[in-house]
Amino acid sequence: MTNTAGALIAVVALVLVEFVSGLFGLLGTSLVVNPFSHYGSAPSLLGGFTTGVFAAPFPFYAGAFLALAFLTPIDRRSPLPKLLLRAVLAGAAGTVALALVGVFTGSFAATSSGGSRLVIDVLTRPLQNGVPFTVMLLATATAAWLWLGRPRRARGGTPASGLPGTVRPADAVPPATVHPSQQPQQQPPAPYGQGLVRPDPRGQYGGQYGAQPPTGQQQPPVNPWGPPAPR
Repeated sequence: MTNTAGALIAVVALVLVEFVSGLFGLLGTSLVVNPFSHYGSAPSLLGGFTTGVFAAPFPFYAGAFLALAFLTPIDRRSPLPKLLLRAVLAGAAGTVALALVGVFTGSFAATSSGGSRLVIDVLTRPLQNGVPFTVMLLATATAAWLWLGRPRRARGGTPASGLPGTVRPADAVPPATVHPSQQPQQQPPAPYGQGLVRPDPRGQYGGQYGAQPPTGQQQPPVNPWGPPAPR
């Protein structure tokens, strides 16, 4: 679709240039000659305008369009010198199309006008029309290249954002998905002897303040330097 659009823009722009140029010539000549009058076997001024702008160059238009659409497309990523070379090749294809059509028209006219008419239709007339058309095609192809979007360089010689090898901006860093662990909530201290379990350093009291030693075991003396406690 992009290749067809570029070829269509280039060829239609070429037709518009020819139309405007021929229209100015038609308006100037119609001030002296009636555009609808016929003089002998020659066509009228309006008929000559239609033939010279649309009918006669049509093979060039068709050949250049097919070449730009399928053989030498207008690629927006191509540099300008390469684009101009492709436009020249498309103009050459249009000139060849004019020569091929001239083979049939020259062969038919050679029966009454001689072989010189064949040389005119095959060689001289295609070159006469193909060279200026090719020059105009260079301009219209460049216009189509600019319309489709030519490659732009980033400022400072750095690649543009989004291309391979670039670094994402700082504001594009996704938020952290791992949250820090929550601090454990401190519980208020329980009253002495209730609810708080701590390890017994001597392993004698069952690990809880306020708990009594089991029966049958000797209680620790109040005064470690005094006499032993009664059984």
